[in-house]
This record gives sequence, structure tokens and C-alpha cells, in this order.
Amino acid sequence: MPLLNQIKQICDRLALAGWRNVFLQHGLDITAGDLKTELTKELTNINRSVAGFEDFAFEGKRGIEPGNPARSLLYHGFASTNVVKSPDGLDLRDFPTLAEIETIENYVFGIEPPSISDLTNRARGQLMAIVVFASEYRPASETVHRKHADMCFSRTGVARVGTAAPVYDARNRGFVPFVEGDDFAFAVLGSRYSAYIAVQLRGDEDAFGPMNFRNDQNREFWVPLHKLFDGDECIRGLNLNVSLEANHVNEKLRRLHLELQKKGLDTGWSEPDISQPPFIFREEIAEWSRNPEHGKGMLMPVVHNNLIEAAQYKNKPLTFKVPPNPENGFSPSLLIHSNGRSRPAPEYVHVRHQVQPDGTIVDLNNLPDVAEKVRQGGYDAQHYLDFTGDGWIDAIVPELATVFPRQVPAYSLVTAPDFYPNCDQRELLEWWQQRVPTSLRNSVWSQAPLTLSDERLAPNLQLEGADFRAEDTTATAIVSLPSSGSARQMSLENAQTMRHNYLPDAAAGVFAPGWDTSVDNTDNTDHLAAYGLGSPFPEDAKLCAALSAFWPAVAPDAGRSFSRNFPTVSPMTDAEIIDLPWDGVVGPKFVARNNQQLVEYTRFDHVDYIQNTLNKKFSLSLTGKVDVNEYTNRVIAMARAYRAAGISDSEKRAWGILSFRAVESEERELQVAMKQTGTRLQGDIYRFEFFRRGTEMQHDSDFRKVYVEVLETVVTFVGAPPRIIAQRNNGGFQAVRTA
Repeated sequence: MPLLNQIKQICDRLALAGWRNVFLQHGLDITAGDLKTELTKELTNINRSVAGFEDFAFEGKRGIEPGNPARSLLYHGFASTNVVKSPDGLDLRDFPTLAEIETIENYVFGIEPPSISDLTNRARGQLMAIVVFASEYRPASETVHRKHADMCFSRTGVARVGTAAPVYDARNRGFVPFVEGDDFAFAVLGSRYSAYIAVQLRGDEDAFGPMNFRNDQNREFWVPLHKLFDGDECIRGLNLNVSLEANHVNEKLRRLHLELQKKGLDTGWSEPDISQPPFIFREEIAEWSRNPEHGKGMLMPVVHNNLIEAAQYKNKPLTFKVPPNPENGFSPSLLIHSNGRSRPAPEYVHVRHQVQPDGTIVDLNNLPDVAEKVRQGGYDAQHYLDFTGDGWIDAIVPELATVFPRQVPAYSLVTAPDFYPNCDQRELLEWWQQRVPTSLRNSVWSQAPLTLSDERLAPNLQLEGADFRAEDTTATAIVSLPSSGSARQMSLENAQTMRHNYLPDAAAGVFAPGWDTSVDNTDNTDHLAAYGLGSPFPEDAKLCAALSAFWPAVAPDAGRSFSRNFPTVSPMTDAEIIDLPWDGVVGPKFVARNNQQLVEYTRFDHVDYIQNTLNKKFSLSLTGKVDVNEYTNRVIAMARAYRAAGISDSEKRAWGILSFRAVESEERELQVAMKQTGTRLQGDIYRFEFFRRGTEMQHDSDFRKVYVEVLETVVTFVGAPPRIIAQRNNGGFQAVRTA
């Protein structure tokens, strides 16, 4: 069916849901008899004060602008997450599917299809190729240039594993990880890919980017020129057949055994076994969505009953001989030391489920000395699988194979769940760069919270069959379509997108090792590689969550849940670690023993995220409600609370945080504190309860728990800067001023 006929069907369907009135505000009638003329006429009364259209490109003046989605009013209206209301102020009754948005996108590029010569002329003699991109239409504040709403492109996509089918939020034009009625389920989150004819250009901040330009003027970037899609309306004179092929691999276990063998250790397995599943596997990681409403090119992780499972080989539990591990005094895991920054195998491996000769499993967490048992090794441990991996997406376009012999794949990551889906790493980085007072910046993290899109590393060069090259260090960068001339600055005040962002600015950079991917080296070239992450991934999650002061990513900060002297940066509330703990580990609580004040903790060595994952104790029900404003408010409030309590950076390890929560101004304790100090706290108000750690003592009845002596306490109420109220050892409240 011709694209115009498909557009008419879409417009007729959505017109009944209030969309006709939306576009009539701008002089565009989506039910017009001659729809093509209506869509291409110049609109002289576009009303950018209408909700959701404030960031529509000022230079846009048609319903469809050939080759330019950002200047196409019809595309903006249907694709923008901020166009949600009819002129009467009520919510629209229905929204476009992803397939419908894709059809309109194709029409933007196909309404005046270029010839091969036209595209060659646009390239101006620069190298051209068929390139696969992950792409997303975003509000102005989230684009490369931050001038108006626009398409963003990256040669890297980030999908996330889960235990439930994908959940499409039509209002937000995207997917969310939440499963209604189940606090412990994770809906899979996909990534959308498309093929483009692209040109290779050196970085140009004004023309196409990349986002967060970082001395990129001498680096080469693939920049999209024209989208490729099926049919005779894409390129003049050709009838295209465009298909995408996905290839993924998880080789964590194989890499583990190879690395241990290099160290002269016998794991019980060698070739050819370790080149067979599940040591290395390519199935059951990700597939193209079969839901017609998702359109073409939507890659979805395969849904599994659990995020991890026990590995089987030849119908038996897959185990390996755990070597002595004397150097790991941090956590009862098998530690595989890195070679500098490079990680040729998982850094941490779960080894706490011992398999006896008769096949029974002994949970080593039931031993008081579990850490020592792991350090000694010498037993068979159960291997576990996760369903993460990395790979590549190829485009197959037979009609263009001789015209553009170079085909450049996209790098595809299928990675761990995001426990803060409404707070992207890019947002955290921008806040840290632009809003954190200099006096507090160095007190937050020891390094900048860079995104994966800020890394300049090649994709995984050891993926057999992928045409990735060592010089290709910009695959994770985010670019726009090339522009010429200036663009007017439009409003940046639109609401933030509350959906899964599958471009790499939502993912964390590589912070030894990382949450989404890691780094290895081959032929003296550093490159990204997913196999350097924990096996399975929750083994890393525990360490990353505990070490957030070192590890600046948007991830749970569980430091205050443990007695191990971990400083806290982005505190989790009492609800998030006690009422419905995100990781299944109940946080600290006050207890009294023999008239002595103590704090009871779960012993760090006995916290097993693998067991908690198997028992489905992980939840993003509460953390998923935290947006970037709340997240950053917590970070800055934490830094100010430390200062108000008189706790320097070097002293943070000596203090624990017993309680953290938001409070209402009417709360009695706060009212007493404000009255006593003559201080009125405003804005978001948080209550912190610190205690200085004394001796750690064995629990009376449970070796999985410990007591920590309370030497002194400080309670602080933190409001909008610069006011804070502090109370030491239950004495009087005092007003404190900090940045």
C-alpha cells in the first residue's frame, strides 16, 4: 500500500481520538480529502504556545517537510512525548503506535525520494555507507543541539533484560519496565534500529554534534543522511527490500575458564566443551519483536522466568572447581584480576553454592565463615547464567549492495535492568556539570559521572562476524541529522520523557568495570565488551551499589545497608531499603541490648544477590518512581547533611546513616526544630539520622547479622540551601548554613 494511503488510515483513526482538533489549532486538517496537498502546504499559523508544540522547530512550516522529521508538524505531534492533550485540556483518547509513527517517519523521507546521485551530491565527496542506527525522537532539552525537538541517532543501542513481556506506554511513546500488580517483575526493554545511508564526517558541534562535544573535531563520525525502508518510495528508481539481522553472544563462562587456564588453574573444563552452550551461547538473548504495533526494527530481549538461572550442561548441573582466592578480602566471590583497565573475563563470579558429589547443593551462606571458605576454594560451585550479552545489527539491502559496498553495523547491548528508569545518566552528568556548587562537587564522586555515549572506545572487536574496526571509536556517540544554517532556540521547559531511553546517554560510562558494559583489549586497542561484567550480573550489582562513592552511576546506592563503612552519595529512603527493599536486603535498625544502643545490620559477607535474584526479591517498584529531580536533590542533600553534621570527607567511613526520608513541613519533630532555632526550612525537606560507628559485634542469635556500637548521633533536617537544622546526641537543635 502506498505510504500516503497508510498515512490517511492513521490520520483517520486518530482523528476520532481528538487529534484532528489538535492539528486544526495550527491550520492543518488531517482529514482533508487531498491529504498530500494538505500536508505539504505552508502553514502560516503554527501555534507554538499549544502544549507539546513549544519546542517544535521554529523553521518548521509544513505538516511534512521532506527529509526532515524535526520540521514536520504531523510527525512532531504524533512522536513527541509532550503532545498528550486535546484543545479542551483533556487527555487525548488514543495515541499512535510505534508502527504508525514509523510509517509517518518513512513518509517524511519518502514524500520526495532522492536519487542515488542526489545523496552522493549531499555527501560532497565524503565516504558513504549503509549504516545501522538506534534512533529516537526527543524533546528539545534531550537533543544533540538543544534547540528544538529532533531525532537523535547512535550506532549503539541498549536493551534491558526482564522477566515479563514488554509494556508499551502509548502516552509516552515508549516502553516502561513496570508490570502492574507485580512489584517484583521486570518488563523487558527493547531498542529500535533502522538502516540509513550515511556519510563519514569529522565532528562538527554546529552541524550534527556529537552530543556533549569532547574535543571531537578530529574524530570520524557516521552521520545519517537518508532512511532506508521497503518499497519504491525510498530511493527514486529503486524498489528496496530492507532487512535487519541481529547477532548476540554471551560468553562469560567461556571467558572465565579461558582466563583461569591462562593462570595455570584446572577448572575441570577445557576445549571443546567450553566452546559449547552454555559456556558460550547466542540464542535466547534478544529477538525482533513480532508485535505488528511495534513496527520494524524493534529488538526485544527474550523474556525469561527469572533474571538468572542455574546452568546445565549435558543434562547435569554445570559446576567448576573454585581455585584458591586469597587476595579477595572484599567480598565472598571469585575475583578475576583485571589487566589494568582490561577485563578479559568477568571480574566477580558467584561461587557460594557448592555442589556435592551426589548433586545436592550446599548454600555456603549458611556457614559463619563463608568468606574464608570462598578464599580457600577447592570445591565445585554451581555456575549461573544471565541473559545479557553484546552483539551487532547488520542491514541487508540487496538493491544497494554494489552501490554502497561498505555496510557498518550497530553495536547492540542487552544488559542489566535499570533500577532508576526515570533518571538517565545524561541528566545526572548535566546536573553535576552545571548545578553542583564547586565547593561540593569533589565531595560527591571521585570522578565525573560520564555516560556511555561520552566514551570514545571501539565496539567489541572480538565479536566474530561483526565488521567492527579498531579506529571506530565513536560508535556510542549520539548525533543528529546534518543541518545547515542556524536554528532558533525554542523552549526547553517541556516535561522530561518518562520512558525507557535505549540510546547510550542513558547508560553509565565504564567505571571499573561498569553496569552496562566493560572494557577489554586486543591488538593494543581498548574496546567495549560485555563479558567483563559479573557472572551473573547481580554479582557486580552488589559491589557497584555498595561502592557508589567511587562509582558515579545512576544505580542504587546501598552503602548505608551494610556495616562495612561505605560512604553514601545518593541515599535510598527507609522505604526503599526497609519497607520494600529494592534488593531484598532489609536495611539497618536501632536495637537495645543491655541498655546499650546498637544498630543491627545484615552482614555484608552473607548478602547474596544471586540467591535474592533466584528468590525474586529484587524490585524497582519504589526506585522506579524517582525522577532526576528527586535523585539529584538527594545527592546534594546528602553532601550538605554531611557538612552540617561536621563530617569531613575523610571521616565519612566512620559514620553510618541509620535513617533517611523526606518529611512534610507539618511533622511534629520538624516543627519543634524550626521553632527552637527560629529557622523556617523551605523546598524539599529531608531528615537524616547519622551515628558514629563503634565496635562491630557478633549478633546474639544470627551469624548472618551483626551489631555496631553507637558512639554518638546526629539528626539533620535539610531544606533548600543554605538552611539546615542539626541536633547532636538528642540535645538542642541548632541552625546551620551550608552551600
